[in-house]
Amino acid sequence: MKDYHFQENEQDFGLTVRLDDINEKVKQFQKETAEDDLGDANDFLNAFESEKFDMPAENIPEEEEMGDTIQPVKEETANTIAPVKPLKKQPEPIEDEEEWEEYDDEEEKFGMSKRTMGLIAALAVLACIIGFSVVRCGFHPSAPAKPVSGDASPMLVESVLDAEEVVVYDITEEERRTLILNEDTEVIDEQGRSVAYGGVEMGDLVMVELDKDGETARSIDYSDGTIETRELTDLKVDTAKRRLVGEDESFDYGEKAMFLYEEEKISPKDLEPCDLLELKMVDEVVWSVEVLEYHGYIEVENAKNIKDGEFQLDEEEAVPLEEGMKVAARAGQHEVMVKGSNIETRKDTIFVEAGEDFTYDLSKAQEKLGVIIVNANVTDYKLYINGAAAESPAVLPMGEYDVVILKNGYNEWSQHVKLAQESVTIHAELQRDMQYGTLTVTADTDGAWVYINGEEYGVAPMQVNLPYGSYNVQVEKDGYDTFRQSVTIQSSTASLHATLE
Repeated sequence: MKDYHFQENEQDFGLTVRLDDINEKVKQFQKETAEDDLGDANDFLNAFESEKFDMPAENIPEEEEMGDTIQPVKEETANTIAPVKPLKKQPEPIEDEEEWEEYDDEEEKFGMSKRTMGLIAALAVLACIIGFSVVRCGFHPSAPAKPVSGDASPMLVESVLDAEEVVVYDITEEERRTLILNEDTEVIDEQGRSVAYGGVEMGDLVMVELDKDGETARSIDYSDGTIETRELTDLKVDTAKRRLVGEDESFDYGEKAMFLYEEEKISPKDLEPCDLLELKMVDEVVWSVEVLEYHGYIEVENAKNIKDGEFQLDEEEAVPLEEGMKVAARAGQHEVMVKGSNIETRKDTIFVEAGEDFTYDLSKAQEKLGVIIVNANVTDYKLYINGAAAESPAVLPMGEYDVVILKNGYNEWSQHVKLAQESVTIHAELQRDMQYGTLTVTADTDGAWVYINGEEYGVAPMQVNLPYGSYNVQVEKDGYDTFRQSVTIQSSTASLHATLE
């Protein structure tokens, strides 16, 4: 017991009192009390032990109540003891034998002997002393109280070195520091419950209360209202301004903010608007971003032959279809729809894995088919569509085509045709091909005039270029009969000799 001590009083924690000093003062207190018409307390106990309770009536002290309580021990002593209620005086001595008989009758009536009463009185004194000591111990524990700590500060857990050390970024002080955790560190979860301190993880944003050494964490609180947590999607990252920009609201993020996916650090540039994010912030500044649902990509291939193509993901707005385009999509199942003027509308169900590319191949997209019908003013022509020989009617996928018609003796006919419906009819008017040959006309008499199809052309001999075809030639000279003959030009040269008679 000598090793235990008590504080001096409830207000002042400076001085302490040892139990052996208290016992000494209690004895002194008992002695002073005994001098106040109660006699010596030790004598009373000795009398109890010697079983000297059957004392003569004249030795029984006179019955009277004590007036006031005993004053506390003077303040000059090393300890302070609370005032104690005084004991009542014993009843006055009974001198008359009849009164003794009455007194004995009363004892028998209540079933208690003098010895029993003395035992009860002794036990009461001991109970008072023990109770007084227990009360003093309850209000003044022997172990020193924990030092009063400062206010909790928001800190970002950057890494966990081991079960006893974590590296944090102190947001208030704007500095990195190492915190020590021990068995006295109290960790409070989001529901306000105390949990094992080993649950602290990288990326946690917590309120930390430090011990007086400034290095040991007294408490780590996840439930403090200073920290705000929100789940959001459709946020674009502006790394230049360090902002997460949404359609209705935006958030700044700190220079030391951490972005995590599956307990691994990622760059804010890796985020896509389709990601589901958990933001943890202090004073509307984001310090921790955890990706709850990450994205993958849909990569489109073989889309170059699709005309006027559109790509639609789930219920989002359709975008122009391009070869090699990559569309970000949250991990999971999605509905994809592709439209085009030359293909049937295509719908597919695909599954995208987080962080992976899904190849969406459109090489087997079913093409829309239509018919091109040719009506021409000639027969036995040759039909070419996009340079390939074809026949009318021509069944082709929806799209745009170059149609060409060829025939000997006629000029080439061509037209650009857009097949965007079930059938398209075109009308071709071919023009003759104007080929020329040289006609040479001679006569056996000089000075004869040459007429072709009734038109004067000159004096023979002569040459004239004429289109392919048949012509009537006349050669005339006064005094001679008119020479008449038909000639056909179907090559580069033709000749005619007139004999006049």
